[in-house]
Parts: sequence; structure tokens; C-alpha cells
Amino acid sequence: MSYVLALSRIGLDDVSGVGRKAAVLGELGRAGFAVPDGFAVTTGALEDSLAAAGAGRWTADAPLPDGLAGELAAALDRLGAEAVAVRSSGVAEDLAGMSYAGQYESVLDVRGPDALAEAVRTCWASGFSERVRAYRGGDAPEGVGVLVQRMVAARAAGAAFSVNPVTGDDGEVVISAVRGLGERLMSGEVTADEWVVRGEHAEHTSGDQDALTPEQAREVAGLARSVAAHLGAPQDIEWVIDDERVWLVQARPITGLPGRPQQQIPIAIGEPPPGFSSRDRNTDRPWVPLQRSVFMPVFSDAARHVFAFSTGVTPSARAIGGWTYVTTPPDTITDMVARVEKIAARIEDDEPERLIREWNKEIKPRVAADLAGLRRIDPAALSDVDLAAHFGELMRHFARMHDVYFRLTGAAVFLFGRLGVACAELLGWDPARTLRLRGGLTGDHVPATTGLGDLARTAAARPATRALLESGEPLTPGRLRETDPGFADAFDDYVRDYGHRTIGFTLTDPTLAEQPEVLLNLVRAQLDAPYDLAAERARLDARRQEAMEEAREALAGRTDAERERFAAALAGSDLGGPVRDEKVFYAVSLWALVRYAALEIGRRLAAAGTVGDAGDVFFLEHPEALAALTDHRPRHDQVGRGRGEHAWALAHPGPPFYGTPPAPMALAPGMAPPSAGAEHVMAVMQWSMRLFGGPGGAGQAEAGALRGVAASAGRYTGPARVITSVTEFGKLRRGDVLVCPETTAQWAVLFPSVGALVTDRGSLLSHPAIIAREYGVPAVVATGTATTAFRDDQLLTVDGTTGLVRPAGDP
Repeated sequence: MSYVLALSRIGLDDVSGVGRKAAVLGELGRAGFAVPDGFAVTTGALEDSLAAAGAGRWTADAPLPDGLAGELAAALDRLGAEAVAVRSSGVAEDLAGMSYAGQYESVLDVRGPDALAEAVRTCWASGFSERVRAYRGGDAPEGVGVLVQRMVAARAAGAAFSVNPVTGDDGEVVISAVRGLGERLMSGEVTADEWVVRGEHAEHTSGDQDALTPEQAREVAGLARSVAAHLGAPQDIEWVIDDERVWLVQARPITGLPGRPQQQIPIAIGEPPPGFSSRDRNTDRPWVPLQRSVFMPVFSDAARHVFAFSTGVTPSARAIGGWTYVTTPPDTITDMVARVEKIAARIEDDEPERLIREWNKEIKPRVAADLAGLRRIDPAALSDVDLAAHFGELMRHFARMHDVYFRLTGAAVFLFGRLGVACAELLGWDPARTLRLRGGLTGDHVPATTGLGDLARTAAARPATRALLESGEPLTPGRLRETDPGFADAFDDYVRDYGHRTIGFTLTDPTLAEQPEVLLNLVRAQLDAPYDLAAERARLDARRQEAMEEAREALAGRTDAERERFAAALAGSDLGGPVRDEKVFYAVSLWALVRYAALEIGRRLAAAGTVGDAGDVFFLEHPEALAALTDHRPRHDQVGRGRGEHAWALAHPGPPFYGTPPAPMALAPGMAPPSAGAEHVMAVMQWSMRLFGGPGGAGQAEAGALRGVAASAGRYTGPARVITSVTEFGKLRRGDVLVCPETTAQWAVLFPSVGALVTDRGSLLSHPAIIAREYGVPAVVATGTATTAFRDDQLLTVDGTTGLVRPAGDP
């Protein structure tokens, strides 16, 4: 069996055997394009290497298959090149929907057969990297070949887009160029020259590399246009110029091409539902059709549990004008009192505590086991029928998880509210004093934060690793592993255990595993002061013990029954505290698997021409996407409608609410008063709702300053870092003032590096307020406009005691 094929013998029909990069260049070389001569190592070589090692994935000691070393030496001799470039060539690489740009490894200036064999192994290893697995959403590559070509003595190199990738203008070719090797451009080592070529007019728009003449820019542009015409789609090419000519070294479809601006398609709103509908405060964007079709029924069905231990009202969720609203139906005092009496009986039966104990003892271990099993399933390895079934199974798990999620929410809210009422009635405390009794930093989600501190501690103790992280250079998995294999293993373990989760419930946002560079930036931010969980827990315990001493003194004159009431309320609050973020941790871990499966569906639909690119799957409702897997009928019209309506919704945010907010209800004349238990439930409800609603005061203070809710005491001055989504996590530096719309549990990975927190939304009991207190970070929430009022690097002073945020001067 031959493992090596000459580049001149392969074409697009050979993708499965040699990978797409090699197949495309073979096709273009045979068509007369100037492609450096070379050969390909087949995907079968890697398969046989894995089989010989008895492994399903790459290991460092996997042997070369019998005969490959000899074939490589012979092919290298026939090529007659002093040096060669060795590049990975993945079967799934360079697709219209998934380019894999920068995901696989390249080894340049390889000399001699031994070095060539080692370079082949490096390319194979990159196919199994955490970065590639996260990008694909699967656990193993679909096949990795290796491309070996004569090394071109580059005077200049770069990339060229046959159409403008930003505007979609097909009359412009955009070129990036550097002196020397193109790897300096791809790694970000230097700032490239930028050229725009329209017709025969070549304009140098930026850069001081002096890498190209106008004539050479026109020649590169002509090559890009010719490749695109030959392959029948806009192309992103890589090129090299030596003393002789312009060489073509890669071609792939342009991904994410905007084309023409998306035409908006209005959404008919119709008559709002009866009752009071408020726009979901946790939703910053309208949901795409796939997310809406999966999540909305689950959300609407499970939302009733949020009020299971307060008002007992049954809200519903729906899309109005593309935005998510939660509707509370009309109510009467008679109905509410009847519901609350039933709730009081359930409270008397300790139902909230029993639910959380059931979560800890039975439900959580089962959810963790289910997740582990689902993660072992590689969506890319499934048939179309099995992939559709897998997606359906994920939806069922997601629905069950969210039923528990909202039940836990209702129970935990009641248990903490009960402590608040006890402190108010027995101690005369306001909510701020009560919050000092709150613990934290416990639960299965905590290692996701502390693990970054452990990685920082390891890296800080290794000079070479620290220097690499502090260099600011873009890091590839291969570069990290080359510098410190042990640290690379630890980082891969962290990503495997904690990276495969979404930051919220927005299906289109990437997971942290898909952005390893963001995680490495968070590690870098902690190098000088790694997060110390024991020290932070000691700080929290000291605060709590101080509050406990005050409580004991105030309770000294109370009866035994009253002291027992306080103790029971405190124990219930402690029991419910960890589930706040823990339940989110498991829910978004499951949501990540839904995202990965959806992307695999999208990739297959794009490959079949059913949709334009893999991302189009998000603009189909899930029944339509699953049906398309089997009938292969084009869905371009459905995708266009989904995109158009989404664009319209983005441009037309709905009002904060529809209908009239419900007024406080009083007992009707002659109506029997509620029982003492029901009165207590209503007192807890009122205490909690006041805090979740948040006090007023947000908005403009003095010139340039904002006032919000004082959420976590302390005063801090530092540079602002405005972060509105997970894709911007990598911007954070140690000591920054984090300015964001609001946080979710997944934002906790940022807090060991945050100096202070400022949010647009929130309240004293909102997630950003609670997590800031847990991490000892001064915080002001509910400012209303912080993310638009402040800018990156603007020096801010945050006073978490008075609720004032003001500029302290420019950097």
C-alpha cells in the first residue's frame, strides 16, 4: 500500500484520501496554476498509525506505519528540494462553512528525511488538538493528510481575498502582504501592508512593509480572481513571491462573507397576550429561529416553577416581534390567596429544602453522568439519521434539566427570602446587613474558576511558559506544547473539564473551548497573583462571622423559638446558596452540546448545498433543519426569511413591557384573612421582590458620572474594560474595571482578575451583585447606560458603598 502520492496525480475527487488542502492544490496545479511541486501523505497513513498503536486518538508514541519512512525519503529525493514546507491537510478543512483557518499545524524549512518524518507527526498531532476538537464540536478528526511542497524562497508573501470580505464588494480584491514568509502575517508577528485592487487600479491603503509593487499587487489580484473563477466561488488564497513568479500555496472558500446588507423582513406583532408581558431581562438579543424553536417551549413550560414558593402564578414565555417576553396572566386576590395557602402547606412540609437535598443526592449525580455519556458521542461520527436522533436526545435532556433548573430557582429564592424576613423582624436588619450572612464559593461550578488560578500558578513557576504567555503573541496549541508539554496537558485537561460550556443561553455564541486563546489570556492575567480559593473563603468566613456575632448579640434577648427560627432560616439559606450557579454550570454544559450538534448539522447541510454555510442552520427552526438532513431540499428561502426577520428584530427592540403592571392587591371586604403561614409566604415574596426589582437611583449623577445600586462595598480606581459578550473576554487585563450589561454564572472566570464591577442592569440580589460580594470586588449595578457611557481604558473610580461611578481621568 502506498502512503505517498505526487501532487500532480491528485484532484478534488481525492479529498477523502489526502485532505482538502492537498486536493485543491493538486486540482489547481493540474489546471495550470503555479503551485509549488510536492506530494501528499494519505489519510490512511494516520489511520494505520493509530491502528498500530491500538488508540482512537493521537499519542506521542504512535509509530509510523510500516514503509512510510522509506516512502517519505524516496519522495523527498525525487522532489530534489533542499527544504520543504509541511502542512496538515484535513478532510473537513477549507469548507465553505468551516475553514479551519489556523487550526492545524505547519512546519516550514524542513530538511532531510528524519526531520520530514517528525514534521508529519506534528501535523497529525494537531488534528487531535483541543482547539480543533472544540472547533468541530467533536472528539476526533475526520481524516488528516499531510501536504509536502518545495519550500519557496519568499521575498514576499501573504493572503488575498477575491472579493472584499468586509463589504462583499466583488469588484475589489483585498491583499495583505509582508516581506519574507507568510507565516509572519498569519501569526500576527508583523503588521502587513494592505492593498485594494479594483480593475487595474492598485491602491496601497496601509502598512510600511514595502512588500509589493503596484504591478505585483495587480498580479496577485489576477491570481485570486482566476482561482475563484476556476473553483466557482469567492476564494481566500495564500501566495508567495520569489525571484521568478507568484506562487499559489493555498485556496479556500471565503467564510462569513457578508454579501449585500441583510434585507429586513418585518415581523407582525399582532395583539399582545392578556396580562402583563415584560421583556426578558436576561436576553440581550432576539433569539435566532433554531434557539427559539428549541428553548422557547422549555422556557415557557418550566417558568412556572420560579414562583412555586411565592405567588404561585403561572407565567408563560413567547416571542413578540422577535424578542422574548414573559407574560403574567391577569390575577385576582381570591385566586392568589388560595394559591398561597397551598404554598404555605408545602413550605410547612419543608418542600424547598427537600428539593435541594434531592438535587444534591440524586439529580445532580445523574445529570453529571448523563453529560459525561453525551460528551463521549462525536456528532461528526454519526450517520445523518443518528445525528438527528442525537439532537432530539439532547433536547429531551435540556428540557428535563430546565424543569429542575427553575424548580431550584424558586426554592432557593424562597429560602434566602425567608432569612431576609427573619433578619428584618428579629434583628431589625436591612437587606445589606442580611447579605453579610451569605456564604459562597462552593458548588461544582467553583473549580471552573479556581482551575485558571492553578494553571497560572503552574505557568508562573516555569520561566519559559511564563515568557510565552507574557509575550502577547498569538498562541497556537503546537507552540504551547512545544514550549511546555506538561502545561499544555494541564491546559487541555482544563478545557476538557470546564471549557465546553456556553457563557449564557445564546446558542450562536462560541464556547470557551472554541476560544482557547481567551482562556490563556485569563491565565496570563493571574500570573502575578493566582487566585487563592482558601484565602477568599477565609475572607468570606470572616465577614460572615462578624455578622453572626452581631446577630447573636441581637438575639440574646429573644425567645428560644425565635432563635430557632433564625437558625432554621440561616441553615435553609446556606443549603440553597450553592445551587444558584451550580445549576447554571450543568445547564450551559448541556447547551454547549446542543450547539456542537447544531453546527455539525449545519456543516452537513452546507456541504450538500442545502444551505449556504454552516451558520445558516441557526436561522432554521429545528424541525426544518432535521428534515433537511434527510430530504436534502434547498432551504435558502427559509434561511433568508429567518435572517431577515432576525435583522428586523435587532433593529426594532420591543418596548420593556406590554400591558399595565399589576397593582398591589388588598383583601376584599368581608374576605377571610390568610393564615399565618400564608402571611409569612407573602412577606417573603415582598421582601424578595423588592430586592430583585432593585431600588431606584440609576442614571446620571455629576457630569460624566453614573449612579446605580451600591452592590458590593469598597472603592477602586482602574481602567475600564467594556465587555458585552464571551467573544470579548480576551480583552480583560488584571485590575480592570469590568463594565458589562450583566453577568451570568459563567462570567465568574473573569472575577479573579477584576478590580471592580459596573453593570447596566441588576439589583441587590442579582447575579452580578452576589458574585461581586463573593469575590470581594467593589460593584455598582443597574447604572442603566455604563456600557455606552464609558470606553475601554478610561480611568474609572467605582464606589460600591455609595453607588457612584465617575471618570478619574484619561489613561
